[in-house]
Amino acid sequence: MMKPVCYAGKEFLPIDRASLSILDLGVQRGYGIFDFLRVSRNVPLFLEDHLDRFYHSAAVMRLSIPESRQGIRDILFHLIRENNLQTSGIRLILTGGASPDGYQIIEPALSIVQQVIQSPADELAMQGIHLLTYPFQRQLPQAKTTDYLMAIWLQPWLKKNGGDDILYHQSGMISECPRSNIFIVTKQGTLATPVSNMLKGITRKQVLTLAGMSGISVEERDISLDDIKTAQEAFITSSTKRIVPVRQVDNIHLPPLEQASVTRRLWENFLELERRLTSAG
Repeated sequence: MMKPVCYAGKEFLPIDRASLSILDLGVQRGYGIFDFLRVSRNVPLFLEDHLDRFYHSAAVMRLSIPESRQGIRDILFHLIRENNLQTSGIRLILTGGASPDGYQIIEPALSIVQQVIQSPADELAMQGIHLLTYPFQRQLPQAKTTDYLMAIWLQPWLKKNGGDDILYHQSGMISECPRSNIFIVTKQGTLATPVSNMLKGITRKQVLTLAGMSGISVEERDISLDDIKTAQEAFITSSTKRIVPVRQVDNIHLPPLEQASVTRRLWENFLELERRLTSAG
């Protein structure tokens, strides 16, 4: 089986031949950003939103992107045509580049990788997941950086305590999961999601738009751990998972998810949005 082609070192080459300099700040200091988008039926989903965030992250991290926006689009579609991976993920990676002193940014390095991923389920996981909270605040949370040190370090603790994912909080206010955004549905039926100290996800953006179009009241605001105790529903969102219900946060058990729930309504609307995008492509 042929290895997928990627873009690295300003050329297209098989992924097993791609490399990064040992002097790269991504290797030496973990300094870099990335973005990840899903490809369905060879259609890159929400491409422009992902590019917007990639450029925003680069600006926050003071990294110049060595390709124009159109240049990145051209590379992406070249990989999609060349690899022909119907269901896949594309990762845009921008590191600090080779640095002689291990500290100064000289010329950032761009890599773009496409790989097969498992397609998310087309049925809502009604049983939900169990989140464990942990007091932590990511540095420069508005940028999608390659720093996942805390999330990876916590994996043994998470498994030992029977959790499915981690929910960060600080001073009693929740922010995000390591790779997902979180939403709650209040007793009044309002959809609420944190607004600060977190990365604004692309699926999060689509869910907020769909909620507004569906007449669901929406609030982007600070959310406390106490708010979860009175929530009627909760779910997380990400590019690879779409929408996943939450059944429990620490020792807080949320009510069983009903067929007529806000979560299910948004799930169905999101699936329909994806179908339209892939059909148009």
